[in-house]
Amino acid sequence: MKKTLCITLSLLFTLALSACGKADSPAPSVSGSNPSNTPVVSVPNAGSQQGQSPSSCTFDPALFGGKLQSCAYAGDGTLLVLADKLYLYDTGAASVLATAEAPLRDFEAQAIDGGYVLTGMGDDGMMAYIYDSALTLTKEIAVNELLPGDFVVSETGGVAASTDGKKLAFAALGGLYLYDLESGSLATLLDVAQNAGTASIGISMLSGAAFAQDNSQIVFYGSGSSIPAVDSEEDFSIYGSIAVDGSGLKLTKPSGYEMEEIQSSASRLFFPQTFTQADGTLLWVDRATGSANTLSFSASGEGKDGVYGSEQGNYVATAVLDGSLTVRVYDVASGELIATEVIENSDPTYFNRIPKIYLLDDAKTAVVLLGSSINEVNTLVSTFKFGD
Repeated sequence: MKKTLCITLSLLFTLALSACGKADSPAPSVSGSNPSNTPVVSVPNAGSQQGQSPSSCTFDPALFGGKLQSCAYAGDGTLLVLADKLYLYDTGAASVLATAEAPLRDFEAQAIDGGYVLTGMGDDGMMAYIYDSALTLTKEIAVNELLPGDFVVSETGGVAASTDGKKLAFAALGGLYLYDLESGSLATLLDVAQNAGTASIGISMLSGAAFAQDNSQIVFYGSGSSIPAVDSEEDFSIYGSIAVDGSGLKLTKPSGYEMEEIQSSASRLFFPQTFTQADGTLLWVDRATGSANTLSFSASGEGKDGVYGSEQGNYVATAVLDGSLTVRVYDVASGELIATEVIENSDPTYFNRIPKIYLLDDAKTAVVLLGSSINEVNTLVSTFKFGD
């Protein structure tokens, strides 16, 4: 189904409710010259009302001030929304649960027991902010100040939080570190300078990490080299795992697969490829068992314009930009393509950068942000259902 996003200046100050469901007619939009407004581009269907069961979803941009910049999963159908401030938003009840001053211009969020961990680059390098469930800031950590001459440079997966909120893992240029939030102690699990690796693969650099197997393991990715060295061989992508006590290191070189980032969901870890190497496949790891699998997309080059895992990890979306935006949603377990949505707009600016897409598993609903990283335009918001 196509949705045409019409830009209408006369609607600048009228924000219609954006519900997570397909409308029967093309969805209206609000836009204009002032980028501080957040427009609405889809309207609710007749069955969307506040206070429905958790399997329903309503995304109402009118509740957020300023330009809508990004969202992050906060667990149980809630989202952390970054606009003029930080909002904790319940998509089932269509209500703001809490607000706080935004600590960063962009961030990655991880839900933990009793709160959230937000990480991202600040003026002093990588930062970690720990909040309780009411968005009260309880701890602020300058990550790079903790590391012995090392640096975390990856904004996606550079800092990982255990689900119980007791530990952080830092994937830095020179090693992997485990930080105990209760005691303040730091342990080095992998040291690149000390030739960390296995008998056949040496670790050159670490780029991202995540906790797995009930917080007993850390899964990571980065680059490595062959042991013994191979003439003219360049470093290649690797992923691996290690126990939190430093034992049981495992490394794998996925043949011909160059990883760009790690995306964490409740049940799976996704490793999208570097956009220049995308070949229509996605490597993922089961967070409970550590087993690795591959998901194949519909087209050989699919994935270069963005890959987006769902909140719980049951679904993955891809973006295809070609004068419009085509979003394809896949069921991870079966590999089946379950939905295709085309989003259009008369302003080509919205398709010059990859979108931001969030998939809510229980509601089977996608929330799509276009232009959120472009200051010159308003953010357009579109939503659609991808299942029954």
